Amino acid sequence: MIFGLIAAVGWGLTDFFAATAGRRVGSIATVVLGQTMSWAFITSVLLISGTSLQPLHAIVWLILLNGAFTASSYFTHFRALELGPVAVVSPIGAAYAVVGVALTIIFIHEHPSALELVGAGVTITGVMLVSTDIRALRAGIRGHAPGLPWALASMVGFGVAAFLLASASRHAGWVAAMWGSRMAQLICYLPLVLLRPAELRRYRGAGGAAIALAMAAGLADILGVAVFSYGTQKGSVSMVLAASAVFPLIAVALSYIYLKERLVPNQYAGIVVVVTGLVLLGLSSS
Repeated sequence: MIFGLIAAVGWGLTDFFAATAGRRVGSIATVVLGQTMSWAFITSVLLISGTSLQPLHAIVWLILLNGAFTASSYFTHFRALELGPVAVVSPIGAAYAVVGVALTIIFIHEHPSALELVGAGVTITGVMLVSTDIRALRAGIRGHAPGLPWALASMVGFGVAAFLLASASRHAGWVAAMWGSRMAQLICYLPLVLLRPAELRRYRGAGGAAIALAMAAGLADILGVAVFSYGTQKGSVSMVLAASAVFPLIAVALSYIYLKERLVPNQYAGIVVVVTGLVLLGLSSS
């Protein structure tokens, strides 16, 4: 469970940095800059550790598939954060774990205990409560908020991508799997860069702060993905997925501290529900 929680910190910071950068330079520049930084970091880890890429040969199809799902998911997620409102995007994004856990049960044949499943469900429900104002969520869905379809697409995509990365990590080790995933992801971005160069060039007039935020999003993301990959290699995929779903809490906390946003009643209730769910997950692993 601890690996999922650490991953959540990384992904929560990613959302906060990406949302800020995306509204200055656009989603395409943010995702390309951030994920290039992410690739450079994991390449350094690969070279320093001397990890062999030989195990990837047997699962090239899995790596390419993961790269495609990951690339499309980051683009749709960052696009959703750019358009907002976050009250609609965040709780939908947190539900990615439901997709991942379902795939894990079906294809990896993990059999979570009843307590683990209940804990996962309670945790994800709590995250959805604490990461939104229910009144704003209802208004956004009724009004077909611009970020809604992008958020739904990223939710499904991230669920599939997380499952594929967990499978690859178990076959090739987390460093090799992550490097292969990031390499395939950058290849998938090439058509986007070639077809929409004007949007990518938006970073030139945005200033150093916006570029730094985009790169910070990439570094925070690679922290989350690295710990997630290591955790799924060593333990229960479904438990790591469920624990990592609390990442919107980080963005909510940062908004409360730095943007002086006030919490609404359902968010306070959500915090209690999340803590309850994590306690149940902890008990199921003991």
